[in-house]
Amino acid sequence: MLMAHVHSHYSKALDNRLASVEGMIAAIRRMMEEGRDCEEILLQLSAAENSIKKVAKIILKDHFNTCVRESIESGDEGAVESFNAILDKYI
Repeated sequence: MLMAHVHSHYSKALDNRLASVEGMIAAIRRMMEEGRDCEEILLQLSAAENSIKKVAKIILKDHFNTCVRESIESGDEGAVESFNAILDKYI
């Protein structure tokens, strides 16, 4: 069961990283509109993808350390299966 909660992983550093990704995406769109070289665009796409993966990793670790642990401790046997399904999407 999904429950609303305060995201302990949410921090100014994480917010800054997400803002950086937004800036990267905006820059990529401009590059495409300007007809910039495909290699330059692909390089920027790779950088944005890596930043998103780092954010996901932080959130995934926090999810395991808080939400999954709490669910297991409260007897929710589906918590591990649910977490494994999330892992499958990222690995």
